[in-house]
Amino acid sequence: MVTQEDIAKILNISRTTVARALNGSENIKKETKEKILKLCDELGYVKNPISTSLATKKQKKIFAFLIQSKNKYYSMELIKGLKKAEKEFEFYGYKIEIIETNIDHPLDQLNQLQNIMKEERPDGIIIVPLLKEEIKNIQLRYPKTFFITLDVGIDESITYVGVDYFKSGRMAADILMNVMSKGKKVLVLDTKDDRISSELYLKGFLSRINEEKKDIIVGPIYDDDLKNNALDIIKKNITKDIEGIYSSRFLADIIKKTKDLQLNFKVVGNGMSEQIYNLILNKNMIATVVEPWEEEGYAVGKIMFNYLYKNDTYNGKKYIVESKIVFKENLR
Repeated sequence: MVTQEDIAKILNISRTTVARALNGSENIKKETKEKILKLCDELGYVKNPISTSLATKKQKKIFAFLIQSKNKYYSMELIKGLKKAEKEFEFYGYKIEIIETNIDHPLDQLNQLQNIMKEERPDGIIIVPLLKEEIKNIQLRYPKTFFITLDVGIDESITYVGVDYFKSGRMAADILMNVMSKGKKVLVLDTKDDRISSELYLKGFLSRINEEKKDIIVGPIYDDDLKNNALDIIKKNITKDIEGIYSSRFLADIIKKTKDLQLNFKVVGNGMSEQIYNLILNKNMIATVVEPWEEEGYAVGKIMFNYLYKNDTYNGKKYIVESKIVFKENLR
């Protein structure tokens, strides 16, 4: 069966242009419209009633509340995924307005959400919830708005799209245990939870090592200002037995600082950034376990579209996107 995509490819135009011609839009050149209709007639194109009914639906108001974390790569990839979903469904006028707030100021997110709910009465909300209980209360007050939480679940009644950070921490531990020399230890550093991933990374990492009953952990050693104090902590705790370092936060900064001491540790991390990319490329890190945040953003964008435009049911469902291991050999 001939589709609008087929017509668009043959004429080297966008699917949106084809749709405008078929729907009688005036916002298209006369000669272009005539070419499209002529080709449709020649190829026997039959208008898809389901597609047409979706296209004529009123445009929905959708807002995505993302956070500006210390890792810019995280937010950039989520946005890239949301934009990919927007592009796929642009024919239907599908738009997602993105609002970013600082991860360290959760009240800003809450206040902006409250304002949007009162002033815009949105059809859909995608949110990385920093204050879970308060956001749950807002969701209960607006039952007609479809909520999806991203990366942080609230409860089983709200649809969730995310990754398994605990499992990613376990994967990092697995790799590190396999490259450690016999009798050597790992110095584990810890700091304030980032409210999204770091606590789960660390719990997963420690649980996998404890499962093997291997006495290789020194720490975790906690410091409120780990990024700035890491070098002093390492100097204070370093022994000949320590061969590896792990931290669920600021690992790239920590490893770069150890170079000042001319120390070489075996390192496996979690997450991705430009710094981590370069450390792996230069063989200063063995590997990292990466969450495919672009895929996550695309998935949540597509689920929102299907719910609002196709009436698919998603309430309370959970979708987990699988992480991947990145070594120097498979860097993009």
